[in-house]
Amino acid sequence: MSDKHTEEKKSYKVSFYLKNPITCPVCGNIFKKEEMLTGRGRLITKDITDELRRRYEPSKKAGELMPLIYPVTVCPSCYYSAYHDDFPNIKDEYIEIALSQKVKRHHDITLIFPIVDFKKPRNIFTGTASYILSVSCYAFHPKESTPTFMKALSALRAAWLFSDLEQKYPGQNYEKVGIFMYKKAMGFYEQSIEYAQTGEERIDNIKHFGPDLDKSYGFEGLLYVASMLVYKYGDDPDPESRIKMLESAKRTISKIFGRGKSSKSKPSFILDRSKDLYEEITAKIEELKTG
Repeated sequence: MSDKHTEEKKSYKVSFYLKNPITCPVCGNIFKKEEMLTGRGRLITKDITDELRRRYEPSKKAGELMPLIYPVTVCPSCYYSAYHDDFPNIKDEYIEIALSQKVKRHHDITLIFPIVDFKKPRNIFTGTASYILSVSCYAFHPKESTPTFMKALSALRAAWLFSDLEQKYPGQNYEKVGIFMYKKAMGFYEQSIEYAQTGEERIDNIKHFGPDLDKSYGFEGLLYVASMLVYKYGDDPDPESRIKMLESAKRTISKIFGRGKSSKSKPSFILDRSKDLYEEITAKIEELKTG
């Protein structure tokens, strides 16, 4: 690669800061949020994984881009964190508690990433940390913000980024932390479905189910991801308990293709994936019963 091409890649702008500053509702700190630039061939889409994660090809001009590291807004001072639209929505009665946990948030995140600085442009470390912080901070949000689902989404995206970190920096225990986050996501996704059924948290308040940024797979996607996580990460050592978990996941996934043909809100893509997952879960249950 020529020196000129290297310099062009280094100077290629990939993000910008929003013009209007944000005031942290917890500590009062004023800061600006960073967003990733799109267009001009920056993002080259690749495939979608079985967890509905979008993959991207590195760009010749910009190199590797990571859209997932930007969505969560983090106060650089107190580390209060939430998705941009939810950031101001902390319940008044929790502000004092959230402020009192400032030191704890700093301490807990440095146990994983000893050096993080949210005053600087985002990187994979601060991007991953932002999701971990948001999981804890959504405990301060009202049910109208569907906090359980937002915790699920954040935990899953954190797990994805930890898998990226493991590939980039093997031997740093990122894989173990990633599996832990997958299991956290599994619990939150299951809880989200339960709350949706009981009405404790209304899913119609969710603007983007994701799980990734480029496409929302709606409530069917939520059901699919919940079942997929149980299948891949619900490794209960007791075979009977494991079978019960898988049978529950099987019932969940059957709700997707049991509701009729594909439609705009339920594309054939998610139907096909769900049927494949249903068969995989069925085979695993039979294996456990006969093994």
